[in-house]
Amino acid sequence: MFFAIYKIIGAFVVPPGIFVILILVAALWALTRPKKPMLSFFLCMLALGLYFVSLPIAARVTLKPLETSIQQSLPKEKAIIIVLGGGQRRTKDLLEADVSPHTLVRLISGLELAIQFDWPVIFCGGSYSGEVPEALTMAKRARRLFPNLTIYEEAQSRTTWENLKNVSPLLKSLKLKDAVIVTHGYHMPRALMTAKKMVPEVNWYPYPVGKMTDVAPLSLIDFLPNASDLHINSLALREYLGIVVYKTKLLLPLSVK
Repeated sequence: MFFAIYKIIGAFVVPPGIFVILILVAALWALTRPKKPMLSFFLCMLALGLYFVSLPIAARVTLKPLETSIQQSLPKEKAIIIVLGGGQRRTKDLLEADVSPHTLVRLISGLELAIQFDWPVIFCGGSYSGEVPEALTMAKRARRLFPNLTIYEEAQSRTTWENLKNVSPLLKSLKLKDAVIVTHGYHMPRALMTAKKMVPEVNWYPYPVGKMTDVAPLSLIDFLPNASDLHINSLALREYLGIVVYKTKLLLPLSVK
């Protein structure tokens, strides 16, 4: 009992739980004189929405279908590994640059494949405002650990679409028919769809990594809001939006010739 009370209090005295409480307090305040029932209703809906998108159980609903929709697959012949970036510490000094925990999962998984099969690897990721490109940051880490690996860098892209568009000339020059995409499971449906559209002459193999949703039996923890699951659910909602945009061909008609 003490543990349950401890976890409940802890969930609602820090963000995002404290924001849910404050919004509900504002909703009750709106019902005092002069009464503003519509404002109170809106605030209650806002509190419930924030509460839901901050729950671990919500991540099972939003992110898990993306993570489990595509299984890992590898070719039998020699292939090239394409690791898509997932964020980094932004800086203009390569010595200070470092990958985010998100990117580190993809980096390690890509390196494991490269070491196991002796395949070359391409790191993809540019920059937004003149900082060190993400591909260089990943390559720095990889070369420090495995200096004998064959590593390429695609350092101009800022989106998944640009990742695959910019890597296409290198794939054609290497004359490899098989390519393995390494990215998080929730991101794989959009990445694989884009790859097949951008470079149809290559056989694409998905290698989703870094599952983030829980698979343990439901418990009290699944109904308590926390910042990490707010982040996870935000990723899921953004990914669904990205899939819709890509499927409506707002970007994909600009395919590489």
